[in-house]
Amino acid sequence: MGTIYTLIMLILWLILIPTLIGIIPACILPERRRSWAVTFIAGYLMSMAVFELVAIPCMLLITYSAFSTCVKIYAGLEIGLAVIGFIIGIILINKKKQEDLASGELNSITYRGIKHRLEAVFPGEQHVLAEDYMDPRGDVYGRRVRYSFEGKVLWVLFGILLLVQLYMAFFYASFDGDDAYYVVESVLAVQTDTMNTILPYTGGSTTLDIRHALAVITMWIAFIAKISGVHATILAHTLLPMFLIPFTYMIYIEIGRMLFRKDPNKLPMFMIIMAVFQLFGHTSISTTETFFLTRTWQGKSMLANVAIPLIIWLFLWIGEDLEREGRQKLSGINKLSPWILMILVNMASGIYSSMGVMLGTILIGACSLILMIRYKKLSIAFMGAATCIPNVIYLLMYLSM
Repeated sequence: MGTIYTLIMLILWLILIPTLIGIIPACILPERRRSWAVTFIAGYLMSMAVFELVAIPCMLLITYSAFSTCVKIYAGLEIGLAVIGFIIGIILINKKKQEDLASGELNSITYRGIKHRLEAVFPGEQHVLAEDYMDPRGDVYGRRVRYSFEGKVLWVLFGILLLVQLYMAFFYASFDGDDAYYVVESVLAVQTDTMNTILPYTGGSTTLDIRHALAVITMWIAFIAKISGVHATILAHTLLPMFLIPFTYMIYIEIGRMLFRKDPNKLPMFMIIMAVFQLFGHTSISTTETFFLTRTWQGKSMLANVAIPLIIWLFLWIGEDLEREGRQKLSGINKLSPWILMILVNMASGIYSSMGVMLGTILIGACSLILMIRYKKLSIAFMGAATCIPNVIYLLMYLSM
């Protein structure tokens, strides 16, 4: 029963709740962008941002029972946001019923009925139909496509490579010297109800280690461990890679969809190449590939393999919208949506590593400059600067402490 409970709680807190929360920010996205994957990414980022807003004040302001207070507040906020997302999903389904003449299927519990309900909430998952191309007002851009036989075979090959990586990460977990600090921080939070006030190397009391304290990813791992009932060490080394590795590839899939929009059958080949790079990228102990497979759960690994690819994806998104601006007008909130997601990425970068604040800002500045020159829009630079406001606040806190 304990294993089943743990599995249910991990699925609930790592997949279901972020998906429901993602429905909230997905409301500002263009309909064609609102696939399940994009919604999940948005929900995950929003969860990270909420955790930062809860964990850092608890760590700085509460002397005793800081971690348990953080757990209660964060769990309550996450459940509340998930309920709001669920309600929005029901509203979207009811709206679809009113618009669809064949709404009888939306009321059934058949496969087609469930499929239509999901497409009402995640319309970006709909396949392109032949008649959609004939509709001058239709927007098939970004819809899912049906792959050729060759494309399906390539997807199977990618799936095999992914399973190999998951198998190796689960059964051959790699020991790392940083375990003595980062994993122990998570273990101490659960066992002693503290947040970064015990020195992991000796077990003695200490003041906040400013270099690591604001990067509260260890506390997030402790939260998942506490809520699921699994030991933080087992969670970090064995279970989190089962979530973070597929999540990283999900981001690469979204990048690939941007790059190969005109020839989607190249997407699975792109994913195979990325998987092979990850498998054979251990050319030193400091490559992103090495961190991806051997230190998957560490903040610096998540910065390199989650936050930075997300920034690249969002700038591809912005560039794609700018290219289409002359052909199809987007509403103001739709134009702002990738920039809003970038704010959440910056907040997540601070959670992962204090270096993420600097590296993320530099990358955003460089990409904004490129787009500003390419499209001759000074507003791009201002928008890029605005998304870095969380980084500035984080840096000021870091310097003041």
